[in-house]
Amino acid sequence: MSESVPTPEAGAAAPGATEFEFKAQVQQLLSLVVHSLYTNREVFLRELVSNASDALDKARLLELTESDVAERAGEPCIRIAIDKQNHTISIEDNGIGMTRDEVILNLGTIAHSGTAEFLKKYAEAMKKGETEAASLIGQFGVGFYAAFMVASRVDVHTRSLRKDAEAILWRSSGEGTFTVVPGDRETPGTRIVLHVKDDASEFLEDWRLDGVIKKYSDFVMFPIELDGKVANRSSALWRLPKAKVSAEEHAEFFKHLTGGELGATPLLTLHYAAEAPVQFHALIYVPEKATPDLFLLRKERPGLRLYAKRVLIMESCELLTASYLRFVRGVVDSEDLSLNVSRELLQEDRTAKQIEQQVTRQVLKALRELADEDAERYGKLWKAFGVVLKEGVASDWKNKDALVALCRFESLKRKPGELVSLKQYLEERAAGQEAIYYITGPAREQLVESPHLEVFQKRGLDVLLLTDPIDEWLVKSVSEFDKVPLRSAAHGDLELGSDEPARDAGQKDALEAAAKAVAAALGDKVAEVRLSKRLTETASCLVSREGDPGAHFERIMKMLDETAAQKKRVLELNPDHPFVKNLATLVARDPQASHIALWAEMLYDQALLSEGVVPEPRKLVKRIEDLLVEVSRARVGS
Repeated sequence: MSESVPTPEAGAAAPGATEFEFKAQVQQLLSLVVHSLYTNREVFLRELVSNASDALDKARLLELTESDVAERAGEPCIRIAIDKQNHTISIEDNGIGMTRDEVILNLGTIAHSGTAEFLKKYAEAMKKGETEAASLIGQFGVGFYAAFMVASRVDVHTRSLRKDAEAILWRSSGEGTFTVVPGDRETPGTRIVLHVKDDASEFLEDWRLDGVIKKYSDFVMFPIELDGKVANRSSALWRLPKAKVSAEEHAEFFKHLTGGELGATPLLTLHYAAEAPVQFHALIYVPEKATPDLFLLRKERPGLRLYAKRVLIMESCELLTASYLRFVRGVVDSEDLSLNVSRELLQEDRTAKQIEQQVTRQVLKALRELADEDAERYGKLWKAFGVVLKEGVASDWKNKDALVALCRFESLKRKPGELVSLKQYLEERAAGQEAIYYITGPAREQLVESPHLEVFQKRGLDVLLLTDPIDEWLVKSVSEFDKVPLRSAAHGDLELGSDEPARDAGQKDALEAAAKAVAAALGDKVAEVRLSKRLTETASCLVSREGDPGAHFERIMKMLDETAAQKKRVLELNPDHPFVKNLATLVARDPQASHIALWAEMLYDQALLSEGVVPEPRKLVKRIEDLLVEVSRARVGS
């Protein structure tokens, strides 16, 4: 594949040479590439290698479909050579090559690589900063022109695979014109020679080009030789049949993707190919543990790598998975994804959206299978990533049912750390139980001591203990499961069937009068005061009205916004508690007694105290002191 290189002086003056002007748009593009996009110069090699890989693919297709083709020299290969003495880099392939007309068509006379759209999007990206603008290279297929970012002159030596084609030399300094002259390449293929600028001499180092190859072109299917040594892996695991990839190979690739930060082996591997409605290959790993970036802003955390024909296009493409699956790592490789779009338009690209939907469904299916087949491993996964999966319940209505089925919770009847699904909860519920009960709060320890659960503990009923802040949004999104409603143990007027002790009419009237007296004493501190059906030991508790946000949710919102409004709640009194009974006796004896207000305040205080909230501790202490003085005075006087 070696050939002589015409002298730099060869050009329009050489026999058979023709000089052409670039079209206006291409001139404008070249100016931008050369003068404005230096921050991403290394992509020149990615683009030229991709072009070489495409040429090899096309050669193979031409050989299969047509008989009138020339014989290629050697096995398909891409060769890169550095000549430090002459300050050149050459990228050569033995692919399809180009005819004279194809050279003129592809390398400068028309906007053949989406130039007009690139210029439009470049102008938009520049408003957002140089980094955004630089990222457009490659997405628009301006790759050949990217050579001028590092080269003061580019020579293209090519010969078409078609029989009897002539060798052509294309040459340009990227300054408005290019020259086409007969060349002397003897075999089909293309060799691009870059005359490297002084300020790009870093690319004349083997280690620098080797790093660029491994970053972008490691999995190009053809061997890439750098100064005689193969620099890429060639074998893209995601393109191989699933059965031909070993666990050891998956572990090695997982480590390659994650840098070893997420464990030695993945917890779950998903390897599949899709053909319709869009073609792509995917190799996706679920790590064993979460990383600190799990809750970073979307653009600041890694996503799946996006490849096109095995060439890296985006190191981290968050658009390929639902945001609540951001913990997965891996690769998506598609030949159908349009690359002549900017990052902003990619978000609206139909093909990208179809890939995202399929990837999401496949990951959720794999998680469901793991949950069904290996509860222990799934429990480990849920511990690491359950909180973000819950986000999906509130945000992805299409997959909500699948996500709800994946959810796991602690519960009142289980030991700390033991988890239950909603399906298991229903299978184990008590006879006649008509709802799935839950309670939200900051910690399990606080919830199991909550007065709201006293009647559940007495009757042996299980209650889900929800302690993640996201649970507040989850229960708002899930009204029922398997046609059974979810109900809060701390909301509404609880109905669990009656086992109240028998009370005569006089007792009932006295207790109702006491509730009214407490309501009058507390005024607008509460929405209502009523006798409780959920308390068995504690004197009082505060309950949110049906449809209102719970106390825990309001506290979360208060942390986010100090001005957030809070709803008044219902104060429930335990009709069987001695304190409440005595209050009823006091009210019946003297509805205007001065002690009633103090006792009412104490009932309200202790309801707040049982939730771990004391908004006015000094006033609480004063009321306790007053009550102690009253009790001690009564005892001394008795």
